[in-house]
Amino acid sequence: MGRRDSSDDYLKSILVIRRLRGSCRNVDIAEHMGVTKPSVTKALGNLARKGLVEVVDHDVRLTATGKRLAEETLSKHRFFEGALLDAGVDAEVASKEACRMEHCISTDSFEKLSSHLEQIQDSLR
Repeated sequence: MGRRDSSDDYLKSILVIRRLRGSCRNVDIAEHMGVTKPSVTKALGNLARKGLVEVVDHDVRLTATGKRLAEETLSKHRFFEGALLDAGVDAEVASKEACRMEHCISTDSFEKLSSHLEQIQDSLR
């Protein structure tokens, strides 16, 4: 996993945790991602320097840009995971593969692909 992939995964995790719990702490991210707290601290420092997160009283928050990137990554993940599940792929494998796929497609290509598949589905109804 490259640097961008890791950043995207942290942003996506923060988004998911905040939606589930309403707040997000370093320890929540570590548990969610299966990484150490020092790794989270280092990653959050990098994300904060890029203007993607801010930490206020131990609460990790996405900036507007961070939230947009997290939502894009989560959208790609859900799309690919759903397609793999529909194709009969095991749920655990589908989730892992979707995580890989979400990082290797540009936003523009993803939007075109999802729009194209949506048009195909609409024509089959």
